[in-house]
Amino acid sequence: MRMEYVLGIDVGSSSTKAGLFSLDGAAVAIAGRAYPTHEPLLAYKEQEPELWWRAAVSSIRKVTASVRRERILGIAAAGHISSLTFVDRSGAPLRPAVGFQDLRAISEVEEIASSFSRRELHRYLGIDLPPGPTWPLPRLLWFRKNEPRTLEKTYRLLQAKDYVNFRLTGELASDASSNRGIVDLATGKVPHELFSRLRLPESIVPPLFEATGIIGRISKAASRETGLPPGIPVAVGWNDLNACVLGSGAVSQGQAFNITGTSEHIGSIVGRDYRVPELVCAPFLPGRKLLYGVTSCGGGSLDWYRQAFRRRFPNLLQQAKRAPAGCDGLLFLPYLQGERAPIWDPFASGAFIGIRSTHHDRHFVRAVLEGVSFSLRQVLELVQSHAGIDAVPIAVSGGAARVALWNRIKADVLQRAISLPKCPQTGVLGAAILAAVATRRYSSCDQAARAMVRFQGRVEPNPDCAGLYRDSFERYRRLYPALQGWFAGAANGRSEALHVHAG
Repeated sequence: MRMEYVLGIDVGSSSTKAGLFSLDGAAVAIAGRAYPTHEPLLAYKEQEPELWWRAAVSSIRKVTASVRRERILGIAAAGHISSLTFVDRSGAPLRPAVGFQDLRAISEVEEIASSFSRRELHRYLGIDLPPGPTWPLPRLLWFRKNEPRTLEKTYRLLQAKDYVNFRLTGELASDASSNRGIVDLATGKVPHELFSRLRLPESIVPPLFEATGIIGRISKAASRETGLPPGIPVAVGWNDLNACVLGSGAVSQGQAFNITGTSEHIGSIVGRDYRVPELVCAPFLPGRKLLYGVTSCGGGSLDWYRQAFRRRFPNLLQQAKRAPAGCDGLLFLPYLQGERAPIWDPFASGAFIGIRSTHHDRHFVRAVLEGVSFSLRQVLELVQSHAGIDAVPIAVSGGAARVALWNRIKADVLQRAISLPKCPQTGVLGAAILAAVATRRYSSCDQAARAMVRFQGRVEPNPDCAGLYRDSFERYRRLYPALQGWFAGAANGRSEALHVHAG
């Protein structure tokens, strides 16, 4: 039988990965390449779009090296959103992309909040978004005031995967869900009145299509760089959260997910719209939405600890295994990049609380793992209280899903079973599923996900840990209210630097 393949690409905030899959979901090969994030000023986060492309090229060449490339049916990319890429008419970036963790637009959040009620913004945008500087609207307002020449020269505003798609096909386009915060998700169009009142150029929003629509085909230039045959169809693609949920097999109402990465998403699939101030309820598949919260520093907290204290990753985990559950009272707040859900405070900071002379390295690294898990529990309890979903297992995917100890800690902290997709890189698989639907090998994303997603294990919660972690979580939950004033005071000392701009 002639073997055929689909290629998925996931443009992440720390690396780009590519995966080649057969139509039954078996992974032929997955590869990735990392790149840095630059901080030119305090709280600024920027990346070079060219590095996304180079990482994509490297990863594509690796995963397709052992197959006949003419048997690749189609390609789709997913990517992190709110990383704004300003390009001119030729598609060339005008400046480094503004990363999703960038906090330069704090004042603009306040300006928008004083000009529009949250209900008004919901009417314009078709989604209720908690106020924060990570959304694109305050960032565009910042550029209008501080880098007006960038906006004047911008032909299109792209997301990360849109830029990779442009390099693959020469086409500048996107999908509505990846542009939440500047597109009316109810109509799929730019909210003219909102842009007009903020004096922003709505023409910079690219043409928008369905995620499974064909944006174009592999160009001759892209063929020379990637080794792919010219003419392979490329789908529009999706934001990374939607693709990861799809790739984790969660397509039915009531299913729960935890997408791990630099940040963490946790939530459930629901059948109607919810308006919860601390959460986001975003479109997913027809008749379904994602009710979720996103934190700012999940896996990023463990990376920070490893780099700051010069620890090797395997050694870290071995140390953490030696520490007791609850870390003998030591707690960690994972607010290293401020925090989004559920507190939405860009000035919040990370902290270790309860340090005693009896604590050692093993306690600190386990406290990081537990602290991130507590932050997820805080979000999940909100989701559960509104959507009424608490009995189903949580599909955990992403890089941290490969860490058995962390899966065990999450199961015990959340007191929920953890199911593990066979392919933890669900963003790559989710993108490949979109490619399979775009090339009509499956009639829908539901059908494709059920055929292509496989599971390899399940971690049940230990009931003996329920009481210990319930008490630890209650202490964790009280930390932010107790420290909020201190965070605000420390932020005042940094406020001048936060509002300095490159111009």
